[in-house]
Amino acid sequence: MDKTPNTAIRGMMLYVLALLVLGVLAGAAYTIYGHPADPSERPAAETIPQKAPAPQ
Repeated sequence: MDKTPNTAIRGMMLYVLALLVLGVLAGAAYTIYGHPADPSERPAAETIPQKAPAPQ
C-alpha cells in the first residue's frame, strides 16, 4: 500500500515531462517548418511607422 502513491506520483511526473518534451518538439518543428508567409502580405517591419525627424 505504501508503493501506490509513489508509483502514481512517478507516473504523473513522467506524463508531465512527456507533454513538456512534446511541446518543445512541436514548437521547434513549427518554427523550422512553419507555414510559409503569404507573399501578398507585407512584412511586419514595413508596417511600423518610422519616426519623423525632429523639427529644427
